Amino acid sequence: MTTTNKIDLYLANNLEELNKRADDNPSIQKAKSSSCAQITHVIETIWAEAKKAELINDEERAYVLYMRLFACFTALKQAKDIANNQSSVQYYQKGALLWWEKADQLSASLKTRYDAKNAAKIEEERKIQAAIDEEASLEKSISPKLLYKYLNELKKNILLIDMRSTTDYDQSHMRTSACIHTPADLMNGKGWTSWGVESALTDQNACTKFKQRATYDYIVLFDDDSYENNLKAGHCLMGLKQAIFSFDRDVKLKHEPLILDGGYEDWMTYYPGENTAPLISRKPFGELRSFEVSYPDDVYVLEEVPADVTTNAQPEAATITSAIVPQIDRTRKPINSQKPESNIIESEELPIQQIEEEQQQQPTPIIPSVIVVKEQPEIPDRSMKPIQPIGPTSPVNQELPNIPIVPDIAAHPSSVTPIISNTTNISSEIPKLIDKNVNKNDSNRENIPPTDVSKFPTLNRGTLPIYRPFNRTVPINNTDEQYRKKFDAVTGRKVIIDTKSNRYITDIPENETNKTPIHITPSVNRDTKPILTQQTRQQIAYDYRAITDNLQVNGPTGLKNLGNSCYMNSIIQSLSFNLKLTNYFLSGDFNKDINTKNKFGSGGLVVKEWFKLIYLLWCQQYSYVAPQPFKYVVGTLQKAYLGTQQQDAHEFLVFLLDALHEDLNQATRPRIEELKSENFKTDRQLAEASKKSFLSHNKSIIIDLFYGLFKSTTICLLCSYNSIRFDAFAMISVPIPRVRQCSLDDCLDLFREFEYLRGDERYECSNCKRVSEKKRRLDIWELPKIFIVHFKRFRLQQTHYIKNETLIRYPISNIDFSHWSQTPSPSKYSLVAVVNHYGSMNSGHYTSFCNDGKQWYYCNDHAIRVAEKSELEHNVHAYLLFYSSLPQQQLRLPSIPN
Repeated sequence: MTTTNKIDLYLANNLEELNKRADDNPSIQKAKSSSCAQITHVIETIWAEAKKAELINDEERAYVLYMRLFACFTALKQAKDIANNQSSVQYYQKGALLWWEKADQLSASLKTRYDAKNAAKIEEERKIQAAIDEEASLEKSISPKLLYKYLNELKKNILLIDMRSTTDYDQSHMRTSACIHTPADLMNGKGWTSWGVESALTDQNACTKFKQRATYDYIVLFDDDSYENNLKAGHCLMGLKQAIFSFDRDVKLKHEPLILDGGYEDWMTYYPGENTAPLISRKPFGELRSFEVSYPDDVYVLEEVPADVTTNAQPEAATITSAIVPQIDRTRKPINSQKPESNIIESEELPIQQIEEEQQQQPTPIIPSVIVVKEQPEIPDRSMKPIQPIGPTSPVNQELPNIPIVPDIAAHPSSVTPIISNTTNISSEIPKLIDKNVNKNDSNRENIPPTDVSKFPTLNRGTLPIYRPFNRTVPINNTDEQYRKKFDAVTGRKVIIDTKSNRYITDIPENETNKTPIHITPSVNRDTKPILTQQTRQQIAYDYRAITDNLQVNGPTGLKNLGNSCYMNSIIQSLSFNLKLTNYFLSGDFNKDINTKNKFGSGGLVVKEWFKLIYLLWCQQYSYVAPQPFKYVVGTLQKAYLGTQQQDAHEFLVFLLDALHEDLNQATRPRIEELKSENFKTDRQLAEASKKSFLSHNKSIIIDLFYGLFKSTTICLLCSYNSIRFDAFAMISVPIPRVRQCSLDDCLDLFREFEYLRGDERYECSNCKRVSEKKRRLDIWELPKIFIVHFKRFRLQQTHYIKNETLIRYPISNIDFSHWSQTPSPSKYSLVAVVNHYGSMNSGHYTSFCNDGKQWYYCNDHAIRVAEKSELEHNVHAYLLFYSSLPQQQLRLPSIPN
C-alpha cells in the first residue's frame, strides 16, 4: 500500500451490510448465467479495480471487490461451456486463493474499525443524552464540575457574576472574560434592582455584559462558599437573582439564574489553574467540603507520645531500610473520624492472626528494599512506633529463630504490637536480614527516617490515637498458598511465612523456587524490538478508547477519569514526562529486559501495558485515552486499584515503580553476605559496599534512574558509640513547618534534624550492652538521577487527620542539590513534574504540572492546557516534586510499517 491513512468508512456500518453489498450487484448476477469468456472479462475488470482500491487504502471497496472476484470464480467453474475452458479455471485458481486471503485480512481490519466506530457512536449518543438529561436537571444550582464542563467542553455562553468582596476578587478570580464583579455591598444597603445594578457598576465592560444578560445561555451567581439550599431570604445572591429574573419585566432570561454550589472556594479546590492566582482558604480544616468519595473504616491504636507532638507537624514515617519511603494505606481512611474511643481500643485488641486473615483480600504495594550494613538494631520512627518493640538485626548468616507467626500475647498483656501496613521491597534475599533475638524481650528498630521533627521532647506524655494500617500478607504464587509474603511499613522489610508450619522463614526453599511463576508468558526473542503494525496500533487505540476530539497538535494526550482515578492519572503523566524512561519504552529497549520468571513480578504484564499506554500518550494522534486496560492489570496485583475509590497518589507511585522494577529486574538475586563494620575503615568504603550489595539483587532502569543512598547515624547517649549504616531509597518524604509559607530547603532542614529516642524507643546499645537513650539523624549520601520529594501534608489531630496547607516555595530550574548530599552531584537538577492535591485527606482531587523541556502543561485528567511558570511559583497544592538531572530527550517513537 502506498498510503498510510485509511479512507474513512462510508459504504456500510458492519460486515453484514458490506457482504450484502458485495452480493447485490447486477454484474455478478449476470455473470452466473454468462459464458466463460464473458466471466473472465468481468474478473479482469474487477481485479484491476480491487488493486486500485487497495493502493489508496479504501478497505471497504477493496473487500467488496475481492468478494465479487471470488463469486465470479465460483460462477466460472459452473459456466455452461466450462468443459471447453478448463484452462481458464486453472489460470484463476491461484488468483482465487489470493483473493480469499486478502478478503480475510481486510475483514479482520474492517471488523475492528466497525466495532470502534459503532462504540464511538454509542458513546457519542450516550454523551448527547447525558448532556440533555444534565441540562434538564439544572433548576436552581450548578456544581463546579458541571460549570467547568459547560465552559470548556460544551462551550456554553455563560455569564459569571462574582459577588465576593472587592478584596477577595482582586486577590483571585476566575480567568475568563465572561466573569464580572458585582460585590455584595454594591447597592449600599438599598434593595436589589436590575437598573440599580446597571447604574452602580463602574466598570464599563462589566456593565455592558450585565445589560446583555438576556443573550447568555446561563447566568451563574456565586460568593465565597454558599450553597443554594442554604440561602436565606435577604442574602445578596437571592436578592440579585430575584431582581434579574422575577422582577425584571423588560429583560427575559433564557434560563433561571443558577447558584454555584460551594462558591468560589469549591471552584478553586477543583480547578485552581482556571483562576488568576491561588486563594488560601479561610475555612478551618475540619470544615472543608468533602468530595463524593468514601473509604472503609480506619483502625487506630492508643499510643504513648510526647505531649508536644500534637502541636507539631508530624508527617508519616519514611523507612530507610526500604528502598522506598513507606506509605499510609489510603484504602483504610476513616469515613467517620469521630469514632468512640472504646471502639478504637477494641479493634486493636483483636488477635493478630485473625487480623491478618481479614486483610489477606487487600494486598499492599510492594517496594524494593535494601541492605543491612553495620550491626545495629532498628528503631521505629516516632509517628509509627509499635508499643511492643522489635528485636535488633541479626547477622545474615545466623539461623533465623524458629518462632510462631502469632506472638505470645499473654506474655505482654499491657501492650499488643500491631502489624504495620506495608510498603517495602520485593527482593527475595532481604528476608535473610530479619531481626535476631525476636524470641527474646524485643528491642526497637532503627534506620527509619525521622518524622518527629520537634526538639527535645518534654517528659509529659499523653495518650493519642495513632493511625496504623494493618500489614497484609499476599501469596507469592497464586497456585500455592503455602508461602505468603508480608510487608512492614515501619521496618521496611519483607518476610515470608510458611503457613503449614506457622513460622517465619528467610526465603522459599530451593526445591520450591522453580515452580510455575504467577504469570506465564510465551517465550519471545528479546533481541528484537517490538514493532507496532497498523493493525496492532489500531487495536491498542480501540482498547484504550482513544478519542481525537479537539486534538492539540504536537501537544500531550490526556487521561480519562475512570471514577476517582485522578491519583493514577497524575502519576502516569508525571512519570511519562521523564523522557529518558519514556524513550526506553518507546524505542523497544525494554523488551529485551523483561523478566518473566521473577516470582515477585507480573510476568511482564505491567511493563507491556505501560508501553501501550505510553505510546498512546506520545504518538500525538489523540486528545485523550481511557487507561482501563492498564488499571485492570495493576488492579490484579493490588486489588485496591481495581475499584473506583480514591487512593493516594504517593502510594500508587511507590507501587508502580516497584511493579515496573520487578518486571525488568535482571539481577539473579544471590545470597546477601553480611557487611561487618570492622571490615571498613571509612564511610565511603562502607557506602560503596552497601551499594554494591544492593545492586547485586536489584538491576533495572528503575534502579538506575530513581534510586539514591541514605546514611543513617545513631549515637548512644550513654557511651557515645556512633553506629552508621547505608540504605537505598527511591524518594524521600519530608515534613512541613507549621507556618503559612516556607521553602523546600526549610523542609529538608527538618528532615535532617536529630531525633531523640527515649522511653519505649530505647534499645540495647551494641557497644555498652545497656538499654539507653539515643539520637539519630538521616543524611542523603548519594542523590538519584531523578529525585522525588513527597511532602507530608497530613497529620493526626485528636481523632482525625488535617491537611497542612502551607505554601511551599520550590525551585524550578538549574538547581544545585550538592549541599543536601554528602556525595556532591556534578549535575544540576530541573523540575519536570509536580503532582498537586486539592481537598482533604478523606476526599480530594489530583492534577499535575508537567514539562517536556520546552513547555509546561497542566494535566487535569483528560483536559490538558499550556501552563505558565507563575502558576508553579504560587502553587499551594504541591504534593510530589519530580526533579531530574538528565536533559530532556527527543522522543523515539517506534516505526510502524505500512
